[in-house]
Amino acid sequence: MNLEKYIGYFIGKEFGDAEHQIWKFRGTGERAEILEGETVREDGGVPACRADSGRYCMEKYDASTELHFCYLDKKGIVLRIFKHINAVDEWVMEHLYHSLHSIILEDELKMKTTEQQMMIESMHSISSSLELDQVLKTIIRHALNVIPTSDAGFLMLYDPYRQKLIPKVQVGFNERIYQFETRVGESITGKVFEDGRSRVYNSYDELIAEMRAYNILPENYDSILQSTGTPGMVDGAICVPVSIDEKRIGVMIVHQGRMKKRLGQEDVTLLEAFSRQAAIAIENAQYHAETEERLQQITDLSGQLAEKNNQLQKRQEVHHTLTMLSIQNKGINVVVDGMQNMIDLELIFFNGLENDFYSPGKNEKACFSVFEIKVLCLERHRDFYTVTDDGDRYYLYPIFNGQVFIGCLIILVDRPMSEIEQITIEQGTTVLALELVNWQTATKIYHRRVYEQFRKLLAYGDNEQLVEYGKELNLNVKGYWSVAVLEIVNAQNDLQYLEIHIHQLASRLSKKLGDSVKLVYGFYNKIILLLSLSGTEEVYDIKDELNEIGVQEQTKESTLVRGGISGVYKGLEYINKCYGEANKIISYLASRDSLEVILYEDIGLNRLFLNQPAEDINHFIEETLSPLTVDNSRYKELEKTLDAYMETNRSPGKTAKLVHIHINTLYQRLRTIEELLDIDLNDSQDMLKIQLACHLKNSQPGLEDAHG
Repeated sequence: MNLEKYIGYFIGKEFGDAEHQIWKFRGTGERAEILEGETVREDGGVPACRADSGRYCMEKYDASTELHFCYLDKKGIVLRIFKHINAVDEWVMEHLYHSLHSIILEDELKMKTTEQQMMIESMHSISSSLELDQVLKTIIRHALNVIPTSDAGFLMLYDPYRQKLIPKVQVGFNERIYQFETRVGESITGKVFEDGRSRVYNSYDELIAEMRAYNILPENYDSILQSTGTPGMVDGAICVPVSIDEKRIGVMIVHQGRMKKRLGQEDVTLLEAFSRQAAIAIENAQYHAETEERLQQITDLSGQLAEKNNQLQKRQEVHHTLTMLSIQNKGINVVVDGMQNMIDLELIFFNGLENDFYSPGKNEKACFSVFEIKVLCLERHRDFYTVTDDGDRYYLYPIFNGQVFIGCLIILVDRPMSEIEQITIEQGTTVLALELVNWQTATKIYHRRVYEQFRKLLAYGDNEQLVEYGKELNLNVKGYWSVAVLEIVNAQNDLQYLEIHIHQLASRLSKKLGDSVKLVYGFYNKIILLLSLSGTEEVYDIKDELNEIGVQEQTKESTLVRGGISGVYKGLEYINKCYGEANKIISYLASRDSLEVILYEDIGLNRLFLNQPAEDINHFIEETLSPLTVDNSRYKELEKTLDAYMETNRSPGKTAKLVHIHINTLYQRLRTIEELLDIDLNDSQDMLKIQLACHLKNSQPGLEDAHG
């Protein structure tokens, strides 16, 4: 006989054939449930639990009698007999108390078995995936299964960077829940995370009071109320921490919309056990995500390394090809030709050391002037794109030696450059830079060698060693010789720029004058040329050529140039004399601040005074003409008249016409001049003295300025 039949038999034996019902309660405030197999009569209704009446008690009604039995945790059984009973023996009540307790125990056993089965299934479910998002969704869904009376819930994880609890997944809430981000200690969730103690609530008012007690922010308060869809529709909640060992990583909370069952410590314990398993699942998923992320990083890095290795191989191949071209020592243009063969874009190379353009193409013209390319590249020291007035797009790659611009690659681009083209250009510019620096060094060494050869010629003078050394240098010892010296006036402070400029100009001069130039070298801001001429008249053509080049330099490069050409002498033994005359011309032009190229003979009478100290010349001028140089308008007119008289070779008529005075007035002025200067203009000695003073005065720019 099973328990149900036995209880029916015992009730029939003690209370007769009256119908009966057995109701069970799971706790105070719970609605009673009739046991399976019993029927509900309309005249009985649902009994109320008398949890505060001791172990058992009896309620008597006209048509029924209720026997109430109370057990642990406010659980109970009500035996309703449909007949009026006056009294029940104590031993009967005691027997029924223990017999009916089995119903409670069986119910608890079923619940525990169900809970255990649910927990096992939930653990298996949340552990079956290693994808973090999927794990989180599974956790909150199974949390509602673990607490069957719950209707909604959400999971929050702590973000250490934002220092807030952030909602990750939800069930039964709307999207507003994701705005509910609480600080540590704020609201119920923040407090549970802070102290690690679970909390259970069985009324809406209790929930609201606790949230306010823990200083919930207004915006979070609005978010949590609005997220439920219908504010106030919450009768209970359990909030538990989610921890890995002693480290809390978040919180979990479940809500009960309408009271189905009073939430108690058993529910809390159950949800805590589930949260511990959930924490492990989360940790595993996080480890998996981190592992996958690291694996992806390793994969990406491996791909990058493979790509880098491929690029390095390509760079090595390009570098090897261009280096092999370079070591052939066939010139820079050979390297440029090699680069052109490796790319499908039109290539132009600007040699900044020689100021010329080179293109491997047959008919390719320079798309920029020398001035334009220098301005563009000096404004920026790295590669760049520019568009011409014709709409063509060019890629420019400047080449610098330190801060000195020495060249540029110019590429016409009408499409994106390929990887191999970019590598070729990058490697090519490196090789070209080395070639240009080597060329610059070689040029410097060449000029130094020529300088030493020239100084050696000067040192030998006119002895036999000069003849021998001249023959060694393949110079016509008995030919016509001259020396020209050019000076750059506005020399830059940067010696590297100045060296390049001097070498560029020396190269132009050598090309322009051809075979006439036997030796040419640059030294600081000067260029010295040893000229071999076919005769004395050829020097005038040389003068014109040098003046033309000087004008071009001034207009194109904004460079100021002056120069001097010595006289032409037959025989190399006059080289010292030639060199001295050329330098004297430079000194003469510098004293007059003149920018031209002249011959030594163009100095004329002034050659006699080139070595005379300026102080002596100025003293002679002042001593001779001082009475006329005082600050007086009348004397100024006399000074102008005397200058005009000397300029017209003492012609009274021409002088009067030149200064716009009557001939008689001229004679009066001349007599006054004779009196002031204490001279006689008809005396040859006095006349020579006055002519020389006027000539020297007009040949001294500084003195002219001083005298107005």
